[in-house]
Order: sequence, then structure tokens, then C-alpha cells
Amino acid sequence: DVSLIVTLDPSQPTSLPRCRFLGSAKSIQPFQNLLDERVDDWDPALGVVENLGSILDLELLSKPTGGENAISIDCGVCYCYDMMGQIPEISCNNETCKQLFHVECLVEWFRGLPNVRQSFGTVFGECPYCSKAMHVQAVL
Repeated sequence: DVSLIVTLDPSQPTSLPRCRFLGSAKSIQPFQNLLDERVDDWDPALGVVENLGSILDLELLSKPTGGENAISIDCGVCYCYDMMGQIPEISCNNETCKQLFHVECLVEWFRGLPNVRQSFGTVFGECPYCSKAMHVQAVL
């Protein structure tokens, strides 16, 4: 699953917004590629949702139905979405887990593990939910 953060320029609300995809690298790459390839297809006469839906070949703004395949958008460590203006942006790469985490929360979680490794600002550990190996760039 992939989330999209859209940041509009208030002085040019019909122009292409800044788009940031959240999720595992494997999940977001196809969407980033589509956006990069079709950026010239942006039509200022259409709304943002219509444009992004057309460019990404998606129906946007559909609510998750819940159930077995639903994932939480809250951080898997602190169980909050917004933490001092930061949102969960690191996702477990395990396709069956995909739990989201704040960078700071995951770094602190990893540092509490007995087998944590750190190299050049990158902290390596295991997902708190599925134990798959993960890494995160530590915030200094």
C-alpha cells in the first residue's frame, strides 16, 4: 500500500503540486515512475484529484474498507499519526506487514534492541511487528 502527500502552491493552485509517496521503495517506485513519465499530461483546467487520478491510473480518495488487509497509518511504535509535525514515513518492506513508523520512533526502537547495528548514520534492526530486517537513516 502507498500513501501520497500532496502539497499545493497557494499562489498557483492549478499547477502540478509537490507529490511525495510513502511506503516501501518497491511499492512506491511504479507510482513515482508514472508521475515522472506523465508530468507533461498535467491539465490546469482539471482539479488536482482528477489530474493525479489520470496520471497515476488510480481512483483517488477512496476510503479503506478495513478488514484483514487494512493497514494502520499510525506509527507502529508510538501509535500516533502526527508527532510534533512529523508523520509516519518509513514502511516495513515485508509485503504482508507494511507497518508505518516515524523515523525517530524506529531509531529509538532499534537502539533498544540487543543486536542493533549502526553505520554512517544508518541504524539497522528488525521490524517490531514481523521481525524482518529494516534500516533507517538516523536523524541527527
